[in-house]
Amino acid sequence: MLQIRELSYSIGDKKLLSGVNWVIKPGKRAALIGPNGAGKTTLFRILIGELKNEAGNIFRSKDYRIGYLPQEEVTFGKDSILESVLEGNNEIVELEKKIAGMHEKLKIPELNQEEILMRLGDLEHRYEILGGYRLEAEAKAILAGLGFENKDFNSSISQFSGGWRMRTYLARLLIQKPDLLLLDEPTNHLDLPSLEWLEQYLLNFPGSMVIVSHDRFFIDRLAHEIYELERGRLTHYPGNYHFFENKKEQNLILLQKKWEEQKAEREKQQKFIDRFRYKNTKATQVQSRIKQLEKLEKIELPTPPPTLNFKLTAEIQSYKDVLKINKMSFRYQDDWVLQEINLSVYRNDRIAMVGVNGAGKTTLTRLMVGQLTSQTGEVRIGKRVTVGYYAQHQVDTLNLDSTVYGEVESIVSTHNIPRVRNILGVFQFSGEDVYKKIGVLSGGEKARVSLAKILLSPVNFLIMDEPTNHLDMASKEALETALKDYDGTLIIISHDRYFLDKLVNRVIEVKDHQLTEYEGNYSDYLRLRELKPDDKNQTSEIKRISKSSSKKNKEQKRLEAEARQEISKERNRLQKEIELLESNIEKLENCKTELEKILADPTTYKQGMLAVNSQIEFKEVQKELGECYLKWEKVQGELEDLLVGVKN
Repeated sequence: MLQIRELSYSIGDKKLLSGVNWVIKPGKRAALIGPNGAGKTTLFRILIGELKNEAGNIFRSKDYRIGYLPQEEVTFGKDSILESVLEGNNEIVELEKKIAGMHEKLKIPELNQEEILMRLGDLEHRYEILGGYRLEAEAKAILAGLGFENKDFNSSISQFSGGWRMRTYLARLLIQKPDLLLLDEPTNHLDLPSLEWLEQYLLNFPGSMVIVSHDRFFIDRLAHEIYELERGRLTHYPGNYHFFENKKEQNLILLQKKWEEQKAEREKQQKFIDRFRYKNTKATQVQSRIKQLEKLEKIELPTPPPTLNFKLTAEIQSYKDVLKINKMSFRYQDDWVLQEINLSVYRNDRIAMVGVNGAGKTTLTRLMVGQLTSQTGEVRIGKRVTVGYYAQHQVDTLNLDSTVYGEVESIVSTHNIPRVRNILGVFQFSGEDVYKKIGVLSGGEKARVSLAKILLSPVNFLIMDEPTNHLDMASKEALETALKDYDGTLIIISHDRYFLDKLVNRVIEVKDHQLTEYEGNYSDYLRLRELKPDDKNQTSEIKRISKSSSKKNKEQKRLEAEARQEISKERNRLQKEIELLESNIEKLENCKTELEKILADPTTYKQGMLAVNSQIEFKEVQKELGECYLKWEKVQGELEDLLVGVKN
């Protein structure tokens, strides 16, 4: 277990952490969330000793091991991929060296052979207990899950891009099996298949885990609890991301109500003070009211998240046929990426394009917009179609000498100029930041400028390649809301499954040079994908797999319907039980907080039995709260197992 008490840290005048308290219990999976710059990475770096906290304490046992995955690229030597991963388990690597050394000593007859054999036996026993004989097989399995092929294992890590090196480092961490995993944006460099594999692996990870991620689907799937870091304070939510969203909304409503009540009380007291300030007969009462006002702890409302105050609209509507691809093939030199594919996109379609990295998703979008030319077949854009294309490489088209505001304003029509400030605020440019030169911006900031430009373009067909990569949760949610209301046609490549789930009605999988289409959102795709036979000789025609595509007899359908109904009943029962437990936990936490205030007040101990009764009640509440948390974990685990079973 790791415990943090009253931890504080500042950068200059900015207080990043202020009296943070946290107990990370064994086996718990938590998500640490908050706006960019709130101090999440800073907290991680303090926990691993990279930064020194200015106040507070961190308590952990002597042998407690922490594994940390940073956001920024890590440095490796010239070892192979597999060697780099195996080196993560230092103890086993050192044991291997010692065992090899003992074998060498056995070749020297002058040495005490019996003593060497005894020492060798001890080392080999320890090696077996630690899983040394299984280590290489496990490392290869982890690498395969993260997207590496067998031929990559013995290749030098220096040959791979930054994203693949980060996957290697993640594999190295997983092979260590630390007591606590600190994962800072672990999904950034993963494609969807690798992401799904990592999720399943982490669900079975025996240690504790804290995840910083903007991937809400990932958090919702893994986290038992949410900790929100905002304005230096850490707030605990005992549930997954959906629970956090609902609970935070309720808290904001209550806080708003308390703020309004306090505002009314302040105004009432101030009115009395102003009216009788100079009347001697009221002097005592006036001073009393002034002291009451001073004692009132000021309630501060959080800054509301940025939202677009206008609707994304196309200036003209396209005809029904937006895009047609007919028997198109494309290759880079001798390597075919796409072979004789067909695709039809219609007005108001909202399509997600998915597949492993390198499958050809970005290549296909570049063919659509004419940045690449196919070797065979054709791409035809429909009548009255205007295309807006967002991709990571689009930042190269920005004018480095222009300001952020000037660059976005340069492409908007006159009536859209008032919207420039609003959209820049949504994408984290506020105040004087809008007058920064493009040339001094980071890669992520430039990407957000490009995104703002595309969204203010009056196009009716948006093609977006990883639009959420450089957005925090608030900006992502604002973009999601804006695209929901967009009245044009949309194609999105994204590994943010929550984002896709909210927006799309068709999914196109790019795999083995072909396209396969699924009706519905991303969750529908996950389910329907399991129904598709793995037929390597399928034709290049896009196969529409709808919810009625499975050819089953009536009896099978009846039995499956009954099974689904039973699962649905059980899921509803568990969800209701979780909601009831969370409601009880909330009440008990509030009761505990009130009792803590009473017991912390020195006057309590001057009031006879109040202190005794409060201590008895506090112990009872603590006990009941512990039982509720244990019950919640058990029921939450049952629900997770049920949902995993449905997926499998």
